[in-house]
Amino acid sequence: MNLKNKIISLLEQNHYTYQQLAAQLQVSEAELDHALETKTLEVRTLELISKELRIPLYSFFRGDNPKQPSVDEANKYYNVNIWSDQEVKYKSEITRLKEDLQKSLAEVKNKELLIEALEEELKKGWTK
Repeated sequence: MNLKNKIISLLEQNHYTYQQLAAQLQVSEAELDHALETKTLEVRTLELISKELRIPLYSFFRGDNPKQPSVDEANKYYNVNIWSDQEVKYKSEITRLKEDLQKSLAEVKNKELLIEALEEELKKGWTK
């Protein structure tokens, strides 16, 4: 997928049109098309597009399989891969699964402590 199609896809997700984006950037659609096709879009224009799409500027420079930066959940806005159609969809599922995993790990830890305590009681019973 080329950059223009990705931008249009993201615009649609946010209920905007390509025409509205061009108007916001104060350029014609033809000028924006030409800049995207010839890859002569200025960084300032990319910055304005990133603000309109609410995505980080560096998203335009990432490939299809970028190495994910380590970002805490408070800053997840900056961890958006616009090249992956599935990423946005699965982020909430991943978060929920991580929370479930943390709960399960805590439960396992509690059961391990209970086992240790019971084993200690058994040892005391054997030595009496």
